[in-house]
Amino acid sequence: MAEATKKTTEEGGSLPAPARRRGGLVSFYSETVREMKKVTWPTWKETYLTTIMVFIMVALTVVFFFVVDTVLAWGERLLIGAAG
Repeated sequence: MAEATKKTTEEGGSLPAPARRRGGLVSFYSETVREMKKVTWPTWKETYLTTIMVFIMVALTVVFFFVVDTVLAWGERLLIGAAG
């Protein structure tokens, strides 16, 4: 593994730690509001269509796994001789 080295300045001393930015609840809230304004929110139509697509994909997944499970169960019964 590579050995970790400490960065130093030209004088040989270590670099000072970066100043920690401290803020209160008011600055946290104002920064949160500022970031929320940058978000592009979907319209109700986009939300509705996306929800419908999720339900369709879930239904297709259920059908797919039902078919796979049925085929594997039939194959297992055939393999052990339990198929009629």
